[in-house]
Amino acid sequence: MFLLVYARLYAKCLGAAFQGVAKNPWTLALPMALIAGFTFIAPLFAPLGMVGGLLLGLIYDALVSCYLYFTAGTVALQKMTLGELKKSFLVYFWSVMGLFFVFWVVNLFIGPALGPRGMLALNAVAFIALNPAPEVIYSKGTRGGIDTITTCMKFLGEAWIEWFIPNLLVAGAAWLVVTRLFPLMPLHIDVLISLLSGALFHIVMLFRGHLFQELDGSSHRQRMFKYRNASS
Repeated sequence: MFLLVYARLYAKCLGAAFQGVAKNPWTLALPMALIAGFTFIAPLFAPLGMVGGLLLGLIYDALVSCYLYFTAGTVALQKMTLGELKKSFLVYFWSVMGLFFVFWVVNLFIGPALGPRGMLALNAVAFIALNPAPEVIYSKGTRGGIDTITTCMKFLGEAWIEWFIPNLLVAGAAWLVVTRLFPLMPLHIDVLISLLSGALFHIVMLFRGHLFQELDGSSHRQRMFKYRNASS
């Protein structure tokens, strides 16, 4: 019964992700478009040294904000347009910066004491503990880095099994597609492969967005009752 209930929940989230894609099919190209834009402009700031690195960091924050904005709208099953691009760069800019600022402080003051291996372990822990950070930022509206971190940990404390099992399965399936299927494609269609990779990533992020909303604020018992009775 447990597996059946959560299979229904995950299927609902995946179906909702495809509904969002149907409303905004152009967003499938958004991840690779933002990555390509950042890759193109990054070398232009290299000659500026530390100042260039700072400016590039601000641009990166803006691009992450842009992606979160359109992801949030697509998860909400809203119709998104490129006319919203300008404001998208600022909607979550300070939330993203707040989280990155915490990372910067930790690396600056704790990094030297931990050393490379210690920082590698710390980053691995952070990757796990802050895995739902994108969803927390645009679903919960957290602003400061500490607020985002504590909200992530609270969420995982209540639903870490329900969150990580499908994420690992979806990530594993995506990894198989990228490493097994894509290499079989002709080398001259690299652009298509990149677009497909970005589209796959976007669908996973939409699935995560719906999953977060299903799990946040509900208990295991409530979810069992809801999805067990959904079939009756």
